[in-house]
Amino acid sequence: MAEQTTEGLLAVLAALPAMSSRRLAHLLDDRSVRAAWDLAAAGVQRPPAVPAEHAGRWASELARRDVPGVEALIRRLGCRVTSWHDADHPQRLRDDIDPAPVLFRRGRFPGSDTPTVGIVGTRRCSGPGRQIAFELGAALSEAGVSVVSGLALGVDGAAHRGALAAGGAPPVAVVGSGIDVVYPRRHLELWEQVAAAGCVCTEAPFGAEPERWRFPARNRIIAALSDVVVVVESRAAGGSLLTVDEAVRRGVDVMAVPGSVKNGAANGTNQLLVDGCAPVRDADDVLTALGLATIDSTTRRSGGRPVPSGDTGTVFAAVDDGPTSVDELVDITGFELGVVYLALERLMSAGYIVADGVRVRRA
Repeated sequence: MAEQTTEGLLAVLAALPAMSSRRLAHLLDDRSVRAAWDLAAAGVQRPPAVPAEHAGRWASELARRDVPGVEALIRRLGCRVTSWHDADHPQRLRDDIDPAPVLFRRGRFPGSDTPTVGIVGTRRCSGPGRQIAFELGAALSEAGVSVVSGLALGVDGAAHRGALAAGGAPPVAVVGSGIDVVYPRRHLELWEQVAAAGCVCTEAPFGAEPERWRFPARNRIIAALSDVVVVVESRAAGGSLLTVDEAVRRGVDVMAVPGSVKNGAANGTNQLLVDGCAPVRDADDVLTALGLATIDSTTRRSGGRPVPSGDTGTVFAAVDDGPTSVDELVDITGFELGVVYLALERLMSAGYIVADGVRVRRA
């Protein structure tokens, strides 16, 4: 037992059959991870909320679990596994009304003094909804606010991409699968980028598939980590409204982006506005809710996003409100053609500009 680490033992405990957040919390209540392991491995005692039939099963499982193999996986993934006993376990999750007793994470959490905003919404969002999520993520990150979201398709992914494009405060992704199970698969690159720039975290154990019940549990963590929750687009019965419920339980302010009454993806957000949530027109509204300074007019002219800098910023400034040709950009900036093309690639990939035939225009 001496060679086994606390992280390895904790990861194995979290993966036991029928282990839930609440049951693990009872195991770890007033016990170290090693003491909780010894209790479960003995199979003769059980804390409250742990059914008797699990005691013998858990003891049998622990006797044959490959702890060194799990520790090797932790090293290979470069992740950290913490319990609420650890100093680097997020304080908000330790003190929450429904605390997360374990957390698997890759990357770094923002500092405790960094403001956080949860940006959530439907996976089947509209084009404007995706653009708004991107712009909010970028502008808030540039303003020093960590964007918290679920790394899902649609609004979540767009908000994370915006935060990454800004390169400001580290983003936080809370996922509904194991830290080694990328979901959705098409977000593999985004997953890695968020982990490198900020943090990807989950309370699901290694190998956990994205089962439906895990997402409401995930949503409570998003709410617990957020100072404000912003819903960009949500259908009348969308999963984002579960995050809203969790935010309300915690006294976290909820804001919503108004949408067209003809946009079904905005039915839920428009109802939130009717119910009294504050509207979000741009990042300034969110910053005001946080008690922070708003964005200056130069930044606002770029659509609420931070203005690109360097050569890229010069090329962006040369793209006027109408379609602009590459030749015109060369003439205006005085840059060589290759420099202009490289800047345009960066601006297009970050969503600042779009192609308009053989010309480009601001998004």
